Amino acid sequence: MDETIIANLDDIDTGDETEPYLIIVAGNHLGKLFNIADRDEVVAGRSPECDIWIEDSTISRKHFLIRKEEKGYIIQDLKSTNGTFVNTKRVETEQIRPGDKIQISKETIIQFDFFDENRKISEQRRYEMGVKDPVTNAYNKSFFLQRISDEFSFSVRQNIPMSILMLDIDFFKMINDTHGHLAGDKVLQHISSVIQGMIRSDDVFCRYGGEEFVIIMRNTGCQAAVNLAERIRRKIEAEQILYDDKIIKVTVSIGVSTVQDNNFRDYVSLIKEADRYLYQSKGGGRNRVSAVCLPQI
Repeated sequence: MDETIIANLDDIDTGDETEPYLIIVAGNHLGKLFNIADRDEVVAGRSPECDIWIEDSTISRKHFLIRKEEKGYIIQDLKSTNGTFVNTKRVETEQIRPGDKIQISKETIIQFDFFDENRKISEQRRYEMGVKDPVTNAYNKSFFLQRISDEFSFSVRQNIPMSILMLDIDFFKMINDTHGHLAGDKVLQHISSVIQGMIRSDDVFCRYGGEEFVIIMRNTGCQAAVNLAERIRRKIEAEQILYDDKIIKVTVSIGVSTVQDNNFRDYVSLIKEADRYLYQSKGGGRNRVSAVCLPQI
């Protein structure tokens, strides 16, 4: 079979329905999509300031750019440390075609391709199935552990604060025992929806396990994190969850920890401190917030 070579944008049979995407096919956040149709030029790298932020600490801050030209799409290496490889060939500037694989580290490979709306939705759903909790639609623990590692490294490199909130639904076992596990799922879904409606778009909300959730907050000091935690605590305390003609009232206990001035050696220590303050809240009577920037019990 003869190979079809696309030399010009006009040669791409899009049917006016396809758009160019980058999709991660190896590395963190496998299957994540980036639509590049709306810009003539996009820069990719590990810096969050890039148009495409790739969470791989081994690549360069600004690793490569992709530019739209009359003849097609061009990739250009931005003097990266690892180099940019297209289909295993190291390149400085190269035209890329649908299906080409772009490798930028031992772990991260990205594919350039054109997707129609159906294919885009299919790929998005496949990605979300891998990173989302099916009950609450929060990110899952695996995603959290990937993201917290990247966020911690970014916070330390940039010397900016970053906080995490760890939340636990009080007496959740009693809810399951009294009302049944379907009621427990309804509570989890309701609490998740309330929290997702209160956080910023840049915050990362994850189900850590069971009835426990965690929020990652970039560029957020301890007091600001505590303020949000208190708003969440009060909001949930005021909620009434209707299940099977019965009203279920719940509260949450919250622990807060903050990266600032290199006070943690790694993200594991940060998680442990949030967990410690969470259990301080539970041990102190539940339905409360505990953090290092608050008076200690």
